[in-house]
Amino acid sequence: MTSEVLASSVRTNPTVVRRLVAKLVDAGLLKAYKGKSGGVELARKAQEISLKDIYVASSGKKLINAPDKSPNKKCTVSCSMGKLMGDVIEGLEENSMSYLADIRLSDLASKVSAK
Repeated sequence: MTSEVLASSVRTNPTVVRRLVAKLVDAGLLKAYKGKSGGVELARKAQEISLKDIYVASSGKKLINAPDKSPNKKCTVSCSMGKLMGDVIEGLEENSMSYLADIRLSDLASKVSAK
């Protein structure tokens, strides 16, 4: 299947698909073969690839970003928000990544229904 066909099926641009595939290849999740009969395949078994692996490989950033504005030095609440929200965001990040780590690519593939 070409990147054009795949992009059409998920309703995005082929360039988006090619960039994502490149990131997954770089992370060792996919193997890519060039040439006329080229393509991609999983580099590991689907049971060995978690959604966390895919997210980290494709995004490279945190799920939630803390605001980076300077606090109002005259306000105790404003001065405390960075630490308070940082702790909350860190907890959300840890829980979310743990959740994604427990979901395997094979789990999702088994839920795809054929027409």
